[in-house]
Amino acid sequence: MFETARLALGIKPSGEDAHHAPLPPLRSGALAVGYTTAMDLLDMACRVLLLVLLTGELCLILVEVTQRQLVDHSFLWGEEVSRLVLLTVAFLGGALSYRAQSHTAVSFVLRALSPGMRRATEAMLDLMVLALAIICGLASLDLLEINSYSIMPMTEWNLSLIVIPFTTGMVCIGLFAIERLARHHSGPAMLRGLAALVAFSAVVMWIGTPDVRPSQAVSMVVMLLLFFGAILIGLPVAYAMLFGSVLFLTLTDLAPLVAVAQNTIDGSGHFILLTLPFFIWAGMIMEKGGISVRLVNFAMTMVGHFRGGLLQVVVITTYLVSGVSGSKIADVVAVGSVMREELERKGYKMKDGAAVLAASAAMSETIPPSIAMLVLGSVVPISIGSMFVAGLLPAAVLAFLLMTLIYINAVRHPVASVARATGAERLSAAAGAILPLLMPAILIIGIKFGVATPTEVSTVAVLYGILISAFVYRSIGFAGFVRITIACAVMSGMVLFIIAAAGSFAWIMAAGNLPQYLVATLHAAGDSKYLFLIGSILILIVVGSLLEGLPALIILAPILYPIATQLGIDGVHYAMVLLLAMGVGIFMPPIGIGFHISCSVMKSTVEDTSRAILPYLAMLLIGILVVAFVPWFSHVVLDMVGR
Repeated sequence: MFETARLALGIKPSGEDAHHAPLPPLRSGALAVGYTTAMDLLDMACRVLLLVLLTGELCLILVEVTQRQLVDHSFLWGEEVSRLVLLTVAFLGGALSYRAQSHTAVSFVLRALSPGMRRATEAMLDLMVLALAIICGLASLDLLEINSYSIMPMTEWNLSLIVIPFTTGMVCIGLFAIERLARHHSGPAMLRGLAALVAFSAVVMWIGTPDVRPSQAVSMVVMLLLFFGAILIGLPVAYAMLFGSVLFLTLTDLAPLVAVAQNTIDGSGHFILLTLPFFIWAGMIMEKGGISVRLVNFAMTMVGHFRGGLLQVVVITTYLVSGVSGSKIADVVAVGSVMREELERKGYKMKDGAAVLAASAAMSETIPPSIAMLVLGSVVPISIGSMFVAGLLPAAVLAFLLMTLIYINAVRHPVASVARATGAERLSAAAGAILPLLMPAILIIGIKFGVATPTEVSTVAVLYGILISAFVYRSIGFAGFVRITIACAVMSGMVLFIIAAAGSFAWIMAAGNLPQYLVATLHAAGDSKYLFLIGSILILIVVGSLLEGLPALIILAPILYPIATQLGIDGVHYAMVLLLAMGVGIFMPPIGIGFHISCSVMKSTVEDTSRAILPYLAMLLIGILVVAFVPWFSHVVLDMVGR
């Protein structure tokens, strides 16, 4: 019964969910096994709670939309309840994703170390996560006390309730870190990792004493160097940002550590971010419902007979699937898993398939409902509806360039294509794709023309996905719905936890005057908007490859956007440039997270794919420059439907 419940809730044996560096082999021992069983029970309890909360929040918003349309009535307390749900998903889901190894991390440096050094470093990383959970959890206790003297205006609940999800999440992360240490690391490895961490902590505490403390500028440089160093040795990006925040406050004594807890909570507490779990949920339902196969079939009938046919299909299918799922990683898995066998059967090299898959996913970052668009809309004053409309053509420009390169390569090195589809086959494939492709149309119309808010439209997208998957395609039953909902909660928690940590890190950067230094540097290079656009592209690609994209937007967009508007660059146009550059960064070898996942899905080596993707990266960069220097591509569709 217990094992059945574990499988139904999507809990796999520890270490099986990893996309990145695998954990060391499991260690035996009754104590470790018993502890893992207890952690499985905690894991199950968290998943059930998230299932109930997400489903309840979906029903609440759908009822509210219906009430407002029929009787012009809304729940005044709804936003406060929704914020509590959002924070719970962020921190409990973030803890679950840590246990499942779903948090993004750079692993190529770790893999290059000697076996002994790698084991010690892996143990040290888990010890760092444990230490961060303890530090942040203790800091949140002070915030609990501070907030306990206030109440929420509508529900009149105690304000300390908004801190409880964060505190609980830190407790869960700490317990899961102990499990990882007990189950996956030997005593000698832990001792070496602990010795390195204690020595580092002692040095930091000494530097942070009043007699030794460096200037704020020097502390910022030291923090950034150690922050990027932590990422490169494999610390997940979200925890690296918490590490950077704690480190800077320890070095400077700028504010008490309770500021980390406060700003992390604030980072994920914006109501607009509730669209993220719902759009992820809708995308998962549509994809698990067989949508990917239908879109592949549609693309196959449209472009499969072109030169380089199946690679052309990868580009078109990724463009179409991106209109269903806002997650680029989900797009890679959905398209790659369907196309890999077909590419192998037709004799394509997997390195070419992985390269085109990664380049296509990078190209599609501006296609709604992109998670990056939603995040960008939450940190800068740009209409999400306007970005949804404007993003279609810039992505099409990059798709056209990629398809042109594929065609040229196929002329020089012929590869197999498929027979030209008949009119009846095209009509049948189009009929199968029409329902999935209606979803992005519903999103754009609903948001752009003010029918509903982005959050409300995202719940309608979930309902639409359930209806066509369960009742039209009959591909998802109740058990499948439960598994998809829990998977959505864990994935959403991972994304929201990254956003929350980035909120704290962005506050640290602002408090350390980094924006002023960056502005001064940009002004020193001149006030040319073209130089500024080129600089923005380079910054987003480099930082995006290190920070998994979304944190780069959260940290840099509020700094760069005001400068762009001062230089006369339209906000929506600049948003397209930032999103496309960030997308390239995620899939940039050798450290882009999306690039490694593309290689994994296509079963290609990183080395071979790194060489194969270079021409496609060059074409993507040309496309971004075209979009950056020709604002018409960002404005034409938006001007047609009205701003």
